[in-house]
This record gives sequence, structure tokens and C-alpha cells, in this order.
Amino acid sequence: MKRLFFFLLLLSVLFAACSKSEQKENSTAAVAVDFTKLDTALSFAGYWLSESYYNDIITHKSPQKSQEGSEDCFVVIPERTLQPTMMVWNFHEGSEEITVVKKGPGYKFYEFTADSVRSYQKDITLISSDKIKIGNKTFVKINPYAKPDEKNNPLILEEILFKGKYRSTDGKEVEFRNDGRLLGLGNYRYYQPIMDYVGPGMQVDQVSLSADEDQKQWMAFKFRQDTLLIYDIKCVEFDKTNNECGLADYGTLQYTLIRQK
Repeated sequence: MKRLFFFLLLLSVLFAACSKSEQKENSTAAVAVDFTKLDTALSFAGYWLSESYYNDIITHKSPQKSQEGSEDCFVVIPERTLQPTMMVWNFHEGSEEITVVKKGPGYKFYEFTADSVRSYQKDITLISSDKIKIGNKTFVKINPYAKPDEKNNPLILEEILFKGKYRSTDGKEVEFRNDGRLLGLGNYRYYQPIMDYVGPGMQVDQVSLSADEDQKQWMAFKFRQDTLLIYDIKCVEFDKTNNECGLADYGTLQYTLIRQK
């Protein structure tokens, strides 16, 4: 009788252990699938710019030159997982719709279809509060202005290149604000620098100046250290077939503005 009792007790212990092991396996399997539905806040939400592009702009101050080979250059990380976004390539085109997922302790980019996960894209590694790595490329966090109805289209060059107060050669103060507004330069009230230089007539850095947001006057610009030089655009070769300038160069210098420290 004692042997029978001991045997039954042993069976019950083994059964309980197997049951717990099976529950653990099922739980682990559930966790492995749940990342496709896990809606959680992202501490690193915001605007992220390729560190190589950022450094190149700070060093050379030429968006036209910095665009060359920039590849993956900008992404908006949403406030939460599973919300759609895209990676911007060379400031000329964008990726398919992707989303951040939290898989285990880490984060990844996935491309989703309407009903299922389509494919894994890249790992996201958090380096610091203002730096992350996506795949093998490093991104830095920036805080550009964006209109309330254009959150995915922030004013990047306005923030990292133009923003600040300048003084003209006749002693007047000119201010370029990060929201695209311009103060102190004649009748101009707005400015908009170009980021994408793919196409005809885009051989020089360009910025529009305008009295209102609809009527833009396109000018060429270049920075020499702390001095912003604004020129007319000279069309060297005109494409009569497409009725557009095919090859552009710097024309007559119109404004010399010295950034104030």
C-alpha cells in the first residue's frame, strides 16, 4: 500500500511538472506572436535624421552636396508601436509603409500588410536620448517645426541650417525662424530651402523668398562660414523641349547676411 501511494504521488508530481512546462511553452509561443498586436508607447518617438547627413550639413552647409549618397536619411518615429510611418531616402522618395514593433526587450521595424506581418526590416538600437541606430546606420534626434496638419513634413533645414539672426551689410537685422518665417529682408515674409536636388536645374543650393506663402521667388544661396550669400539664379542651359532650365549656376549677388552669435 505504501509503495502504491508513493507511486501515485510521484505520478502526480510528474504530471504537474509536465503541465507547468507545457503552460510555459504555450506562454512563450504566445509572446512570440503577440508583438504584432502589442500597442505600447515609444520613449524615443520624434524626428530622427541621419547622423552623416546632419554632420555634412553642419560642416559644408550645402543641402545639394549633402544629398549625394545620403540613402536612408530621415524617419518619424510615432508615439506608439503599430502606427504607420516610412523611411525617407535621399529626400527624394520614401519606403513602403513600416511600423515599429516591440519584440521581446528590443524594437524593430516591420512592414505590414492589411492582415498580417509582411517582412522584417531592421533592428532599432537605443544609444541615448538623442541618438539611435537603425540597422547599421546612426540617427540623431532633431526638433524641427511642423505645422499641426503636416506633422510628417517638418521644416528640417530651417531648423538645422538657416535658423538664427543675421545682420545685412547696411546694418539691418534679419531673422530666419525655424517655422519658415523671415523678418527684416525687404518685403519678404517667408522662406523655404530646397532639400531634394534630383532633377534639371538643380546644380546650386536654392531657397525661395516670398511676401506670401503662395508666390515664391527662387534664389540661389551659399554659406561661407557664418555668412549667408543669396544670389539670383542664372540659367546656363535652357531646355526648350520641357520649357525649363536644365543647367543652373549662381547669378548676381543680392544679399550678404552675417550670422550673429
